[in-house]
Amino acid sequence: MSENYYSREPRVTPPHLRAQTATRRQQPNRRQTRRPPRRSRENRLAAVIALLVVAAIVGGGVWMWLNRTVHVSVNGTGADVSASATLEQIMEAEGISPKPGNLVSVGGNVLEEGGGTAFTATVDGQELDEAGIAAFRAAGNENITFGDGADVTEASHEEEREVQPQLEPAESVGAITFVSQYGKVGRQKFVVGDVSGETVAGEVIEPVQNVKLESINPRPDDGRKVVAITFDDGPSGYTQRYLDILSEHGARATFFCLGSQIPGREDLVQAIKAQGSQVCSHTQNHEQLTAIDADTLRSEIGDAFAAISAAGGGDTTTLRPPYGSLDAQAWVNSGGNFSASVIWNLDSLDWELPGVDAIVSNCTNGAWSGAIILMHDGGGNRDQDLEALPKILETLQGQGYEFVTLSELFSMDSRIPADVAAGNARMPEDCVWATSVAE
Repeated sequence: MSENYYSREPRVTPPHLRAQTATRRQQPNRRQTRRPPRRSRENRLAAVIALLVVAAIVGGGVWMWLNRTVHVSVNGTGADVSASATLEQIMEAEGISPKPGNLVSVGGNVLEEGGGTAFTATVDGQELDEAGIAAFRAAGNENITFGDGADVTEASHEEEREVQPQLEPAESVGAITFVSQYGKVGRQKFVVGDVSGETVAGEVIEPVQNVKLESINPRPDDGRKVVAITFDDGPSGYTQRYLDILSEHGARATFFCLGSQIPGREDLVQAIKAQGSQVCSHTQNHEQLTAIDADTLRSEIGDAFAAISAAGGGDTTTLRPPYGSLDAQAWVNSGGNFSASVIWNLDSLDWELPGVDAIVSNCTNGAWSGAIILMHDGGGNRDQDLEALPKILETLQGQGYEFVTLSELFSMDSRIPADVAAGNARMPEDCVWATSVAE
């Protein structure tokens, strides 16, 4: 071998070959730009197909999972339903059609039929509320019971209101009915329906005090034998003659005068008082108090009281209702302008003109201590009464009875308040009258 073969110096490319070498380096390698071999393409295609198969299997599995059925019990019968089915879907699939509830007022009245909940549902023994119904999805093995919809109460709000007193009538009717308790306003919370406007009583803040009536047949506590004789419809041409007879027998009576009869007869009203008898009201014009409106009723009562007072008969709030007719509504309508109503329990029936003996008998037979006798001072011919009166007085006095005024009789019975017995009781300033009759 020659010495140059082992030389360590690098081989130098001649200048005329360098350009050719560079050009060849810049040109692409034909062997590198050729397509991949057939086997590589087949491998890739197989991979894609495999991925597609896997995706189809997974997707199919998911679809089958999502659309699977589960077994449940619906109203006691087994059923296969879609997994995750809602209660509405289960009802539709099983053909169940519950009746919807109603929208009702706070007072319980139907405002809209079908305006309540569509249905009720109990799952595994627990009734679901609205949120539970919306959240339910069938998972399998649930015991589901569907029922008709529930009523829904209207929206409402709370208000605090005054409560006006009502009138509590007496449990029974006696010869005297009087106010035993006057009313006071209370305060209470009420639930008020936003749709209906109905109210339902709620918490009591301050109790209302009702007006109360009491009705009794008066009897002296000590058993004293007394009778009260009364005359209606005066004053009249008979009044003074009655007074003279009473004075002759040491007796007193009560005269229920008509206000319309007083003008021109004021002296007779004063004479009644002077004799020791009592003047009370029989209203102004003898109107039936249960058959007139409230304004007329108050006028009938108030005008008569005023006429009696102006004539010198004294202040009174005691009356005898014409025909003995007075009910709870008439008491309410009065506005509280009288305190006591007096009827009778021995009727002379003198208005029938039955004869002197019949009048005497009607007033004396079966008399008892505390009895109230009805006679008349006007309204017709009272000659029979004038003849009968002395006999009535003598008969009962012979049996040990005294003849007293109503105020005297009432004062003997401790069940009757003192101001009512005096005949001029009035409603206290801190009280109010009833606006309706208590049920």
